[in-house]
Amino acid sequence: MECNAYAKQTMSTEECTLHHPTLQRTLRGTSSASTTQFRNLKYASIPARYKDSIPDDRLEVGEDGVFDATQFGPSCPQLRGAQAWDLTLVGDAVLPCSPGQGDTERMNEFDCLNVIVTVPKDIPSDAKSGGRGLPVFVWVHGGGLSIGANSWPQYDLLRFVQRGVETGKPFIGVSIAYRVNVFGFLASDEIGAAGNMGYKDQVLAFRWVKKHIAGFGGDPNNITTAGESAGAISLSTLLCANVGDEGLFERVVIMSGEASLRKWRNKWWHQKMCEDQSTYLKIESNDIESRRRILLDTDAEELAQRLPLAQHFAATVDGQFFTQEVTIESIMDGSSAVHKPSWCKEFVIGDTEHDALILKGRLLDQPNSFGRLLKACETHLSPLETLGLLQAYLIDGNVSKEVRGERLLVLASELRFYLPALAAYRGWEALSPPRPASRYHFHVPNPIDGPFKGLAAHELDVAYLFQNFDPYFSDGDRRIARAMQDQFIRYIHGEGWVEDGNMLVFDKDGTTVIDDERYDEMYRKRRGSLLEKIEMERLWRVAEMWQGVRQEEEQYANFSGDSKL
Repeated sequence: MECNAYAKQTMSTEECTLHHPTLQRTLRGTSSASTTQFRNLKYASIPARYKDSIPDDRLEVGEDGVFDATQFGPSCPQLRGAQAWDLTLVGDAVLPCSPGQGDTERMNEFDCLNVIVTVPKDIPSDAKSGGRGLPVFVWVHGGGLSIGANSWPQYDLLRFVQRGVETGKPFIGVSIAYRVNVFGFLASDEIGAAGNMGYKDQVLAFRWVKKHIAGFGGDPNNITTAGESAGAISLSTLLCANVGDEGLFERVVIMSGEASLRKWRNKWWHQKMCEDQSTYLKIESNDIESRRRILLDTDAEELAQRLPLAQHFAATVDGQFFTQEVTIESIMDGSSAVHKPSWCKEFVIGDTEHDALILKGRLLDQPNSFGRLLKACETHLSPLETLGLLQAYLIDGNVSKEVRGERLLVLASELRFYLPALAAYRGWEALSPPRPASRYHFHVPNPIDGPFKGLAAHELDVAYLFQNFDPYFSDGDRRIARAMQDQFIRYIHGEGWVEDGNMLVFDKDGTTVIDDERYDEMYRKRRGSLLEKIEMERLWRVAEMWQGVRQEEEQYANFSGDSKL
């Protein structure tokens, strides 16, 4: 049976094979009714711990001469149970796991860089754009740069790709893995780590897609990518990094996070981050040799179990991959190429209404969180600006602890996610000549039982987009999910997001197209215009100080910040 212009598939009820011309291998994948999924396709190798990965697409075949792409590849070592914890961000849900997922998830420090490719079956050649191949969608998972894997069931692209087939708009889905935790983002001369390893892994993954996706029937010049949370931070960071003139993708959707949420840091900051590991490893902070030995020589999975679930990892300003030219101001500046490289043709950014639920335990539930906010405002804002901010969020008077907590959640969500989305969008909006740029905002109340039920929680948009929580959805929820999927699929097919000047709202009624001013008035009670008037960079400093993130500037020397977020 023909599956694309270049390859033949032999179908059974469970498996299929595809001869791939550029990989020069026959691949055995796993079939559903309308798709075939090829797993654990290696894109790079890792020469040593904390070293940059190297392009490597070699696949070892079995005795039958076929590469078995039916099994999930190993994840980067991380705290066991992270996948189940990640589910709690959506609710009290359990997803079915196949071998290699859940309790059987494998971890391997040097064999974790792979992609999963999900391909529609039985696509007629005239369905492909002018014979160039199907559009391609690349997913970059989240997890705070600390946890996550492309094999996790909540990130399975199967149903999303199936929806493309159902609607007559087929596309190929690719999900990438990259190094996380200390293995991907620690930077210190004492262990020979230059930093940015995980980000550079992602670059090589995109290069692999450009090189090999045609062999699956995809168009290497028609790539749309999306990432949520740390995946969004990653894509936003790659838009600022030196990745080469040829580029990585044509369109991007940045979901609930951008580069300033994990702002790039200098080597001093990263060295302090390295020193923080002593606390977790229960050794003296001045015992450099013990720290060095443990970080370099301990078995990777054992090391991951001794470290926290999440830390505040960030990009390293190394003068090469990431330079000092990148600033919050340059991201917002339409005359700057920072965050707006010429190779990226279209840009969409968005958030969920209650994104800061991801910061609940680290910010909102901290002792004297409100007092810390007031101190941050006093440090960075004028008294009049502080008063205006407190009044806008209705936290200026005497209110109950519960009500104040609800209002601080809205403020934290808008300082950390909504305002940065506005700022990044403004930079793209001001480009000359113009390129398509738009926004979305997710206001769907969570239908799943759990602590965040009824709220538009962080990562809930992913649950709707990929529909992997379908058993927990009502028919109404499924309608919203299909509307969201169809919006993304049209974008993947090059049909644009919405008309210039408008944005898209996902809410309990599905999708609503609305203009900038009316959205801010109806959904945000004009708080967005207030935040923009105060300005992004100073409010970013307020948010960082409130969250307790270590800062580089000397004036923060007396502030007890940390980097455990």
